[in-house]
Amino acid sequence: MDESNQVLSHQVDVVNLLAKYFDKITVLTGQIGTHNVESNVSVISSNWLPGKRFYSVFKFLKVFININRNRRFSVIFSHMTLVQSFLILPIVKILRIKHFLWYAHTKNSMYLKIVRIFSSGIITSTTGSCPLQGKKIFAIGQSIDTRKFMSNEQIKFPIRKLIHIGRFDPSKNVEMIIKAVANNRRFYPDLCLEILGSPSNGRFKIFSDYIVNKYEKEVNSGWLKFTEKVSRDKVPEILKSKDCFIHSFQGSLDKTLLEATMMGLPVVTNNHEYKKIFGNWSSHSDITNSKLLEEELSALLKFPKELLNEQINARRKKVVIDHNSEDWAIKLAKIILN
Repeated sequence: MDESNQVLSHQVDVVNLLAKYFDKITVLTGQIGTHNVESNVSVISSNWLPGKRFYSVFKFLKVFININRNRRFSVIFSHMTLVQSFLILPIVKILRIKHFLWYAHTKNSMYLKIVRIFSSGIITSTTGSCPLQGKKIFAIGQSIDTRKFMSNEQIKFPIRKLIHIGRFDPSKNVEMIIKAVANNRRFYPDLCLEILGSPSNGRFKIFSDYIVNKYEKEVNSGWLKFTEKVSRDKVPEILKSKDCFIHSFQGSLDKTLLEATMMGLPVVTNNHEYKKIFGNWSSHSDITNSKLLEEELSALLKFPKELLNEQINARRKKVVIDHNSEDWAIKLAKIILN
């Protein structure tokens, strides 16, 4: 529960969206930062410390048990907390409380399989964003605040200013993005790229420093820029100043892809889930991921302006229909209150 968190700041929004459907909400979170919540929401921290697993598990279970001694809950909704959901399964079963887990990752695990068996259900964004299938799996889309991520009035053309926003971690394939832009600069020398984000931990800081140092020449030439993470409320304005969002994470459907689409930016990605929903710019889908990203960008840069406008508007409408936050909250509330 921290609005300044690079990855999980939107959890505050999720809590406030759900607040209108419940008399009271108690949030048990690993860490607390700046957060503004509705009057019927109380927030408690278990002070989960990375690297101190035994202490964190003990403290979490102690706080969880104490909360349940003092309050009677109708449902527990675990948001992106697979390990904690697994830990509370026996207690929840004894107390006979409904328990749903939000899980939007393609990675499977024994924890997830056990949670599916003993929980009330697993809620995810799209069918391809969860490795499990079945009647206890509910796909309800992503939660995109369409009021914050308003579209640019006109599609920017020609496309020259590209941006990637996300954690500076190996899984985000930042170097693949840089190479895709660099190779297209042979034909479009005024292309420029900004990589915005910070590593999520100290180990990945070593990786990010290596990439920044490796591409020092490109930075000095002016077309490549590395920027540390910014607060989430600044993201819409940053996206408005760009022409295209580029991305190379393989896994579930990233919220950043939908937010950029909602802003009216063309999205270049090799993410299978996004392409399955919104389609490709190129006709190629059977080449390596690195080559595919380069080909996708090349195809977009050749796209006629009128057709580009049609495609972007169609993608925006799909986000509004299938992934707006208000409908997401309604669908979620119906499932966990049923």
